[in-house]
Amino acid sequence: MAHHSIVGFVYFNTGTWQWSENPVLNQLGQSTVALFFMITGFLFTEKCSAPTVRWQALYISRVARLTPLYAVVVVVVFAAVFALSGFQLHVPPSEFLMEFGQWLAFVCFGRPGINGMENSWTLIAGVNWSLRFEWIFYVVGLPLIFLTSRVLSRNRLLVFYFISLIGLVAFGQLRGGLHGGPLCLAHFLCGIIAAFTYENHTGRLLISSRPFHIAAALSLVILGFMTDSGNAIAIAVTLFFFLAAVGGLSIFGLLKTRAAIWMGDISYGIYLIHGLVLWSTFYMSKKLGLLNSLDTLAFVIVLPLMGLFVLALASLSYIFLEKPTIEFGRSLASDSLRKTTAGQPI
Repeated sequence: MAHHSIVGFVYFNTGTWQWSENPVLNQLGQSTVALFFMITGFLFTEKCSAPTVRWQALYISRVARLTPLYAVVVVVVFAAVFALSGFQLHVPPSEFLMEFGQWLAFVCFGRPGINGMENSWTLIAGVNWSLRFEWIFYVVGLPLIFLTSRVLSRNRLLVFYFISLIGLVAFGQLRGGLHGGPLCLAHFLCGIIAAFTYENHTGRLLISSRPFHIAAALSLVILGFMTDSGNAIAIAVTLFFFLAAVGGLSIFGLLKTRAAIWMGDISYGIYLIHGLVLWSTFYMSKKLGLLNSLDTLAFVIVLPLMGLFVLALASLSYIFLEKPTIEFGRSLASDSLRKTTAGQPI
């Protein structure tokens, strides 16, 4: 959020959305997304390499987890753009509906401007780009993990995916760094590697050791000197830290506190909602002629207030929308599992 707050502030002053030249701010955005992808790779590698995979239940749970809040956010974005357009359509109704469908489909089929408004994605800081790659991983990556886990041993799987990561990163370095889909793939591979490392006895001992944790925590300093997360060193450092986290790194117990666990629960809401809060705040500030008066001190005061508001909205979203739909998805998955089991011959 800190990263997007700076980018959003510059956007409303200059009309240009561009990344900060500050490496720390950039990494707060880029490395956070990288860790999200790694977590996804880690969790679903465990599920898809298990002896039995309940595919229907798995995909029901993903739809129930990701769709409800995202659908609400898309509706809010389209309503906001429609209001900003003077409550008039500036494109044919069929085109407007097509735009809505593309956004609702996690922008897997493109992310067009809405109702003729360019850069309408800035209303949510453009964060839905990553959800497209999440779904590509679910549709393509999970079956591949399942298939490879049926023909290779756990140790060979670790070697296979590690070599795949090295090959991908090396290829990217020859082309000036990894970006877009290839970079997301690298982060998913890091999560897969972490899962098989954790299953390996020697690997688990290594990543659970105190020296490994200390070295991983210290290595984060390196990221503070990099503006781009698409190079080999940044990927290696992020993987290093993620392996330590999988191995129990808690940063003096901070990662195990109730507050940290709750932040994990509402992280999806924070991710989707914070852009709307930032955009609305900067838009109203500009409308009221207050944007130019936001000096460094005022910005330092306003940012935590916006952060608290985002936390409140994300918490409400989790309690009243996300958690109920997660539980509903689980019940649907359980029902489908019972029906499948009941239909099998004894």
